[in-house]
Parts: sequence; structure tokens; C-alpha cells
Amino acid sequence: MLSLHLCSSSPSIQTPNSNLTQFFKPIKNPNFSTLIPYPSSNSSQILKSPVFLGSKLPNRRTHFQIVRCKALKDSGDETKAVVEDGGGGGDGGGGGDDGEVEKNDGIFPEWVNFTSDDAKTVFAAIAISLAFRSFVAEPRFIPSLSMYPTFDVGDRIVAEKVSYYFRKPCANDIIIFKSPPALQEVGYSDDDVFIKRIVAKEGDTVEVRKGKLVVNGVERDEKFILESPSYDMNPITVPENSVFVMGDNRNNSYDSHIWGPLPAKNIIGRSLFRYWPPNRIGGTVLEKGCAVDKQESSPAPSPTQ
Repeated sequence: MLSLHLCSSSPSIQTPNSNLTQFFKPIKNPNFSTLIPYPSSNSSQILKSPVFLGSKLPNRRTHFQIVRCKALKDSGDETKAVVEDGGGGGDGGGGGDDGEVEKNDGIFPEWVNFTSDDAKTVFAAIAISLAFRSFVAEPRFIPSLSMYPTFDVGDRIVAEKVSYYFRKPCANDIIIFKSPPALQEVGYSDDDVFIKRIVAKEGDTVEVRKGKLVVNGVERDEKFILESPSYDMNPITVPENSVFVMGDNRNNSYDSHIWGPLPAKNIIGRSLFRYWPPNRIGGTVLEKGCAVDKQESSPAPSPTQ
């Protein structure tokens, strides 16, 4: 729609004599001239649309122009007119491309500025995390009471995987491991993971007699177990590349005294640290460590015939 605005007349123009006939006095502007009608005394005041000299009225298919008049504070200066291109066109115009927001055709919202560098960073972080979990350490959740009182249900630990690259497992290590073939035969899968304590290594002879764990003829002093075993176990020699594992809750643990030695290749890692619950945060490695094999213990009494 074409909108024409009248520029206010300069205060220097005086009201004409009422006896004079109708005349027009031009006002000079930078870009155009406007004729302001002054009616005679015998006629009512009529305002006619100003005529813009040297310009054509736009049709509805051409760009329209907006005329704005800005009056200066100084009454002696003539009114200035500013002509701005509306940029419209076509039927009804309706504005050009100014202010138009480019549509985002990406899969992410506009506020997500996701670049190729960000993608590389995320990929690297995921790769490092997976590598760390596979070769260095991983968190684990304790689901049962087989290791009570060392671990309770709901405890969370970190199992490290580095130490067994440099040494073999030894007695008193608490390990997490995949189910061995003996357990898979009774329905467990390779994805099932267990946690137990190593009580004997390859080449050791282990037995349970009169509520005591006996390894190579020596009774073990185990202060970390819940109670003494209520069963006996005949001597078993641990084969090569295997370990013998038992739960600290000896009477409530499904371990090697039932299904036999554990192949060392099934070991995932060694329990290193408990980080949950907060009131039980601390290490899970005994101070003596592998020295348990050399500790002084009282000789086991000879069995009576």
C-alpha cells in the first residue's frame, strides 16, 4: 500500500491575505518540491495531495518508497525529507530480505554449534574412555553377599587391569572374572562376572580341614572372613595357569570349592579401591599382598588315623 505523508510547513511561511485568490508557494527540498495550497476566503480549506516533481507514482508491482519528514529544532531551517527504499514488491509488497533469518536445515537446534572439531573431540573422548575401561580399570557393582564382610551388597569398586601385565596373580588378591567353563555348563554365560579372593595359585595344594583353610600344609590365618567354613574339602592341586578362589563369606559362596580351579585367562582385573558408599571409601588390597605365601604360620596338625 502506498503511504504519502505531508511535510510540515516551515514557520517562515505566513498565512496569506484572505482577499488574495488561491495560490501555491513552493517549498524547496533536497530531493523534490512540494506545493502547498492556500484556499481563498470564499471557499472551505481543501488539502490536496502534494505532487512530487520528477517522480512517478509506483504501481503495485514496483518497489514503494516511504517518505519521512524530520523537522529540525531550529525554526529557521527548512524541513528535511528522507526517502527510504522499502524493498517490497509484487502484490502488496511486504518487505524485502532485510531482517530475514536464515533457516537452519541441520539436525541440531540453532543453539547447538556442533562443528567437525567438536565431533573429533567427542570421538576421541569416547575412544579414550573405552580404551581405559578395556586395558586400565573399570568400575564394578557388588550384587551379592558372597564377599561379606569385605564387600556388602551395593558397594562399588574400581578394578585395575595393569598389574597382571607384569606379574602373575597371587594369594589374597580380590579379583573379578568371567564365568569359567564349569559354570557355563550349568547355565552361566560368558558375560556373567564374579568377584572372589584368590587363596591359592598354580602348583599349590589347597584343602579345608576342621574349619581351616590349609595351603601346602600350612593353615592360613584369615581375619577377613565372616566365619570359619562349616565343610571339609579334600586336597586339590591347582593346575598351571589357574588359581583357586573363595568368597570371604565361606558358607555362602559359590566358588572353587564347588566348581574347581579358575583359569587365569578368565580374570578381568583386581579390586583396587571402593568408592561407594562414602562411609566405606578405601583401598581393598591387603598390606601384605603376595607376601602371604611366605608368612609365618603354625604348621597344620597331622591328620589322625
